Amino acid sequence: MTEATEEKPLYLGHRARLKERFMVDEGASMPDYELLELLLTMAIPRKDVKPLAKKLISKFGDIGGVIKAPAHELLDKADLSPNALVLLKVVSTCLLRSTGSIFEEEGENVIRCWEQFEDYCRQLMGYKDIEEFRVFFFDDNWRYKGNKLLSTGTINKTVVHPREILRKAIEKKATFIILAHNHPSGDCTPSAADKKLTTEICDLCKMMELDVLDHVIVTKYDLFSFKNAGLIPPVKKDDKI
Repeated sequence: MTEATEEKPLYLGHRARLKERFMVDEGASMPDYELLELLLTMAIPRKDVKPLAKKLISKFGDIGGVIKAPAHELLDKADLSPNALVLLKVVSTCLLRSTGSIFEEEGENVIRCWEQFEDYCRQLMGYKDIEEFRVFFFDDNWRYKGNKLLSTGTINKTVVHPREILRKAIEKKATFIILAHNHPSGDCTPSAADKKLTTEICDLCKMMELDVLDHVIVTKYDLFSFKNAGLIPPVKKDDKI
């Protein structure tokens, strides 16, 4: 077959149409598998990637699940190429940084932007397949002073030492803290152990004049607030919130 009569692969025209459809409304009307397909074309230029996109969505639930999936699962169980893996993880990091960008603004009162804080927690921990427990630190004016991963555990359990929270709060010169952990099961309902631990931490912090604003439990799509449920006492400076 000569160069003049050689036909272009059919998927090239399909890719052009995908790009055109995306630019109409920035992908708002496209299903997850097509958005993922378009993304994968950037890393896999010479192959029809629709079957791969559908396989990934089927395995991990939605495009968020694919992007946040552990690297070893994407490589080993989904047969993703290293280039495609890097692309997905770049997107994941960009998403996390965009939801946490408010923390970078000097003097910003983070608690007044609570919905963004919730989004950040979900992006940071909601897709994890094991439990993580983090503490977020704030000064007297609710300026963000960083967070600390206190522990990681199994799919349904993590071990936290309350005195370690106090030690880190003193290091950060924090006045207020927010506790956060994830439930990989997808159910953000607090367990009896979660409630007991929260009470212990609140009692210990009170002795050190450190306020616990909230303890949030996150999943991929949901969040439980101990404060909203009336399970922790109100902080001493509600006027700052």
